[in-house]
Amino acid sequence: MKIKDNFILREIAGEHILIPVGEAALRVHGMVTLSESAVLLYEKLQNECDEEDLVNVLTAEYEVDRDEALRDAKAFLDQMRQVGILEG
Repeated sequence: MKIKDNFILREIAGEHILIPVGEAALRVHGMVTLSESAVLLYEKLQNECDEEDLVNVLTAEYEVDRDEALRDAKAFLDQMRQVGILEG
């Protein structure tokens, strides 16, 4: 899976914001704010990866165990699917 191309990540006033462009702007009304950990996962998803890759990113960057990292990765992926940001 990976992030669709029709989203741009910008930092605005210290906040990380996903902005839909092109066709995505017709489907997604508004912007999506990402936490620091969500930005890491979003950046990893710029290239094809799987859930395990996301867990590895979280455990390497933060002091969390694999179970917590897996829960966080799944929650992030669920949110991205709901918004329509993921492909594959």
